Amino acid sequence: MASGIDNKSASAGKGFLSGVSVLTLSAIAVKVIGLLYKIPLLSYLGTEGMGYFNTAYELYALFCIISTAGLPVAMAVLISGGKGNFGADRIYRASRAAFLVIGLLGSLVMYVFASRFADALDNSGAALCLKAISPTVLFICLGSAYRGYFQGKGNMLPTAVSQVIEAACKLGLGLMLGGYAVSRGQPMQVAAAYAVLGLTVGALLSAVYLSVSKAVSDRKSDTPQVGNGAKRGEILRELILLALPITLSAMVTGSAKFIDLATILSRLADSGYSEAEANSLYGCYSTLVLPIFNILPSLTSSVSLSATPAISSALARGEEGISDLKSTARTSMGLVCAVAIPAAVGLAVFSRDILSLLFSSQPSAVITATPWLSVMAAAVLPSCLITLSAGMLQAMGRARLSLYTMLCGIALKAVLAYALIGNENIGVLGAPVSSVACDTLVAAFNLFLVSRHCPQLLPRARELIGLFLRPTAATAVAVGAVCIVRKKLEIENSSASTVLSILTVMLIYGALMLIFTLKKHKGENNGIGNEKLNERGKADLPS
Repeated sequence: MASGIDNKSASAGKGFLSGVSVLTLSAIAVKVIGLLYKIPLLSYLGTEGMGYFNTAYELYALFCIISTAGLPVAMAVLISGGKGNFGADRIYRASRAAFLVIGLLGSLVMYVFASRFADALDNSGAALCLKAISPTVLFICLGSAYRGYFQGKGNMLPTAVSQVIEAACKLGLGLMLGGYAVSRGQPMQVAAAYAVLGLTVGALLSAVYLSVSKAVSDRKSDTPQVGNGAKRGEILRELILLALPITLSAMVTGSAKFIDLATILSRLADSGYSEAEANSLYGCYSTLVLPIFNILPSLTSSVSLSATPAISSALARGEEGISDLKSTARTSMGLVCAVAIPAAVGLAVFSRDILSLLFSSQPSAVITATPWLSVMAAAVLPSCLITLSAGMLQAMGRARLSLYTMLCGIALKAVLAYALIGNENIGVLGAPVSSVACDTLVAAFNLFLVSRHCPQLLPRARELIGLFLRPTAATAVAVGAVCIVRKKLEIENSSASTVLSILTVMLIYGALMLIFTLKKHKGENNGIGNEKLNERGKADLPS
């Protein structure tokens, strides 16, 4: 019996790590494609065309948050066993019907009221872009039904491939169609709408791929999971109860960029800046700082995406799942720390080098944005921990708690941003400072709530400190060594030296982490740090 449980735990651990690896590679590919897409698109459309394009994209992103942020996660939790044995196929069919209705309504509203939305945003020229992108809401909703199903089954490959398909179509078709419209002398409003069609077609092809993957999966499955005969209404009720707080939390999280937009422009104006000067500073912050920062948390989001259904499944198995629960939580926390800590330190130390590498044609903007990015680097680890801890709370059926903590964090950010940005000695630097304070508060609250409601999900104090200290020590040695060598050899800042420095830091850090890991495993094999499965008591599992 013990051997069977060990084999099952090992299999679950391999499946979790496989899901993380697949989604991480997908996230990297999507981000690289995104960078390759924006540079030539700007040359085609210019700032005017990009204004129309981005207006449509931001409104589309808001519709997608409302319609898809919570339901796929709720599906994954239900399918993996977190809230009752309804059966994967029943959950999928009920969810697909809900997604179809939501997607149709979202696309219809976006298309019919495109002109009104554009006028409300003071950008009437974006109406055609809004119409072109409106079908995407339906396609994204349908794709989310399949993604939730596969994630609940622990299969992250279809989600990863579908994301790459969307990004690749946006790159290839978007540039091709946008360039075609420009070459034909079309107005910028029309050219931007052509470029948006690349995203629409990409979402359609992604949904088609996912539907084919689901059909292939069904053929391979001999016994469909029909569950306990629950009615569609009962399943939908559970989905809504799980999805609503997740969706609201995502909407609150998304509001952070609107706080930056509103406070930077208004408070700089209060400080005596002209409208053009304030807009230029905001453009510098939103173009140079935020895109680079956002890459890092997105790379660790795959850990949470894979961990949520795995934790939910382990909790559903009760005492038999304790081993998997501890293993998944410990591995998740270790992966987040191993990625986020060196990324944060590297971003802070090499902020100017990184900005110069990516935006060499804008030297004055690089000088302006460097201190902002250095400060923003302190938010990398808290931001990654927020994603992981929120996933843990969702797996426990307590997603509403992450909504409350995020509301507290956003309130703190709004107050600090208003006060700091209005200070002429601080200015825009108040935006990243307020973001660091917000993310740190939310991460601390989330981890406290996780430890309170399910202590098994957090490693013991000594092990938790080790998860933070090992990557911190390795990062300090790697970054310190590179900085000393650069100073001793008086190496000038250049694209080649920046790339070489970053690669060297990664190699030294990787080697040190490998050494630390081997020593840790050797100690465990000698009996050091061994824990009994029931050491922390049965009462640790959430009720």
